[in-house]
Amino acid sequence: MEADGGESVRAELDEIGRRKEQHYEAGLRLTADARQATARALEAGLSPLEISERTGYQSRTVEKWEVRVERANKRGLLAELMKRWRTRGRGGRADASVGS
Repeated sequence: MEADGGESVRAELDEIGRRKEQHYEAGLRLTADARQATARALEAGLSPLEISERTGYQSRTVEKWEVRVERANKRGLLAELMKRWRTRGRGGRADASVGS
């Protein structure tokens, strides 16, 4: 009798584990969507406070996302500048100093 009860409890725990994993994955998708929407809202000029009020996320969370968006934009600009710098033949300068 105990084996039957143990199996049903194990099945119930397995189901809870599956549901928890689905819930976690849905939460990750929701957070990713919220971050993207926050980035667009910031670009549109909305304040972190308004974004917080509309989404229900704490203003501190929205402010952290704002900093991440700013960093990403800076990295994108820096990457573009480095790409331009490399395509202008700056590497030739390093080659010239080696031959001297």
